[in-house]
Amino acid sequence: MPKAVKPANFRTRATIRDEPIEYAPSWTTIPFDSYEGMTQQQFQDATFPYAKHGKLVPITVPKGWRRVESTHPGTHFYVHMETGAISKVPQEIYNSKKNSWITRDGNKVGAAELEMDPLDRALQLVQGVKPLPAAIEAPEVSKTLSTKEAAPTPTPEVKKEEAPPPAPMPELEPPLPVGLLFPGQGSQYVKMLKEVKDLPAVKEMIEVANEILGYDLLQLCLKGPESKLEQTKFTQPAMFVGGLAAVEKLKKDKPERVERCQAVAGLSLGEYTALCVAGVFDFKTGLKIVKLRGEAMQEAAEASEQSMLSVAGLDEATVTKLCQEAKESEDDVCQIANFLFPKGYSCAGSAAAIQKLSKTAQKTEGCLQARVLKTSGGFHTSLMRPAREALTTYLNEVVKEMKPPRCNVYMNLTGKPITPATKPEEIVPMLADQLMNCVQWEPAVREMIKDGVSEFYECGPMKQLKAMMKRIDPNAFKFTSSVEI
Repeated sequence: MPKAVKPANFRTRATIRDEPIEYAPSWTTIPFDSYEGMTQQQFQDATFPYAKHGKLVPITVPKGWRRVESTHPGTHFYVHMETGAISKVPQEIYNSKKNSWITRDGNKVGAAELEMDPLDRALQLVQGVKPLPAAIEAPEVSKTLSTKEAAPTPTPEVKKEEAPPPAPMPELEPPLPVGLLFPGQGSQYVKMLKEVKDLPAVKEMIEVANEILGYDLLQLCLKGPESKLEQTKFTQPAMFVGGLAAVEKLKKDKPERVERCQAVAGLSLGEYTALCVAGVFDFKTGLKIVKLRGEAMQEAAEASEQSMLSVAGLDEATVTKLCQEAKESEDDVCQIANFLFPKGYSCAGSAAAIQKLSKTAQKTEGCLQARVLKTSGGFHTSLMRPAREALTTYLNEVVKEMKPPRCNVYMNLTGKPITPATKPEEIVPMLADQLMNCVQWEPAVREMIKDGVSEFYECGPMKQLKAMMKRIDPNAFKFTSSVEI
């Protein structure tokens, strides 16, 4: 009897077979060589506690690095103190000062390691695995091989001479408790730069300055005339170069005081010299900024009759009150422009108001001095608004060429430091606002002393900052030196 034929259906027409399907083993059960025999699931389970909020991850900061919290709470980055490099984690970096690659711990990377295969080098860094040999030895031929199947005579192995290990790089030394101070406008004098003009670095700076400024800066500093040197547009470039020339002189005698200084600060214009020494901008960029700043400030000063007055012996409240009384109209400007030392100020504003302030201050009990300054404008007041606008525009153009400082810079606007974690975009408004706001010099110096700076060098002409230091902190004055130019 013939077999019954099953009726056709969609499965038979589509040739669908009802057979069991075999699946590949799950990835969670496959051992993974790089995980030391663990399966991938076991590896994830083992590392999960360290991934959760990072609570169990040990934090180690290699010598020479600083761990800094970012603007987002809980997130951090690392700053290399010597080079200023910023990274999410400490890693190998290129040190342009020493012209070599250095490890995260500050040791020089040897030539042999630089020539390694990238994969071998990565394994060496991450797991401490030694680099793979250039050639793998052939396995020994079994003695039981028949004569017909005898292996050819092995080529004798040629041992490569290993390169001697590189000399260990000295560990990066911490900053010294040294502060470099830079004077501002008013410290200039004819014959400045006489003692440093023959230094090679100073000669090079003057050649570059002459090209940027369009006149012979050295001749102006050495021979004057004084009336020209006192003009703001000439004074500021001269003082900028003078401060850097003093740094070159100090670097020649005590290089570690410059290379390992803990902090820098400058009075008014001197702040730009300090930022240049801290690596925020190079010499050319800094001089161009100072040139524009001096020209803009002189133009703003010539827009109306303005003046500045040095007052000593009176407290802040008394001087502020006298400034208000010196104003004869709402358009008059008269205010404290610089906090220099205890009961020592510079006041600036309209010429008539400053003259009146001079007379009333001299008659006030306790006043030791009320002297009109050489400066030609009402600096650090609202009279500098046009200069601030011009300076802001130019700073925004060159901000891409600026870098975070290599050390702390104590700013005039706040009297507080900016650190290597400060972005250039944050520095620009502080420099612009400085033109219209009081310079916090005394608070800045006190903050430096509070932060551990115990040795100071005034880099630039005259000794005005050293004289102020005597009144700010007599003990710090004993360890303050002037680098004359």
